[in-house]
Amino acid sequence: MNDRYLLYAGCLIPTRLPFLERSSRFVLDKLEIEYEPFPDATCCVEPIGLRSLGYDTWLAVTARLLSIAEEDEKSILSLCNGCFMSLKEAEHLLRDDELRSRINEVIGPTGREYHGRAMVRHFLEVVGEQGEKRIRSLVSVPQERLKLALHPGCHLVRPSEVLRAEGRYTPQRLSEIASWTDAKVVDNEDWPQCCGGGLAGVEDAISLAILNESTARFKGSGANAILTPCPFCFVQFDIRQKEGLPALYLAELLSLSFGASAEEIGLKYHRTKFSI
Repeated sequence: MNDRYLLYAGCLIPTRLPFLERSSRFVLDKLEIEYEPFPDATCCVEPIGLRSLGYDTWLAVTARLLSIAEEDEKSILSLCNGCFMSLKEAEHLLRDDELRSRINEVIGPTGREYHGRAMVRHFLEVVGEQGEKRIRSLVSVPQERLKLALHPGCHLVRPSEVLRAEGRYTPQRLSEIASWTDAKVVDNEDWPQCCGGGLAGVEDAISLAILNESTARFKGSGANAILTPCPFCFVQFDIRQKEGLPALYLAELLSLSFGASAEEIGLKYHRTKFSI
C-alpha cells in the first residue's frame, strides 16, 4: 500500500454532517494528499451496538470494504472514530487465515475476496504525520483566540493495542496539531472520557450526566471551544451539551487556520454557534 487513499466518510457525516466532509476535503487538498471517494461504500456496521447483534455480519461487511481498498492498492482514510475502530479491528482479526477464509465464503457471492493486505488510517494520523513544519507552512490565519478543550473520543484510543492512532494515556497527536495552528490547549484528557453518545436514546439521563461532567470541566478550565476528531462526539457536544461551548471537528480547525471562510466550510450549520 502507498500513500493514496480511499476517503471513507461513513454514514453519519454524509447523512447529517456533510459540512465536516467539506472541511476534510479542504484540508486534504491543501496538504496535497491524494484521495478518491470510496467506491460502493456501505455502512461499516457500528462497532458497539450493531456489531454485538451480528458479529459475523460485521466481519463480512467490513471484509468487503477492506477488499475494495486492497484491490485498488489504496489505504482507507476514515473521517470517523467509530468507522476507524470498526474497520481497524476487522483488519486486525482478519489476519487470521482460517477466519478470513470463512468470511470470504460469506462475501463470495458479491464477487469479492479479501486477502488480508488492507490498511486503515484515521484522518488525525494522516494529518499528524505531515509534521509541524508542513502544517505551520499552510497556516495563514493563526487561531490564537481559541482556548481548546480536547476530546479525542473513545474509539480513537480503545482498544489501544489494535488502533494505535493515539496514546492510551494523555493523547498527544490532537494536542500537537491544535498547537500548530497557534490555538491554546487548556484541557487535554489524561484518560480520554466517553462523551455519552452511545447511550443517547437508550439511557438519556446517564448519557447527559456523562456529557455534562466533561463539559463542566471544560468550561472550568477556561476553554472557549471543544475540539474533537470524532463526528459522533461532535454531535453530542454541538446539540446536547448545555455549557454553550462551540464544538469544532478537527478538519474545521485546520480549514480555518488554512484560510477557509466560515461560509466555505459550513460553520453556519452548527447548532451551538461558533462565533469566536
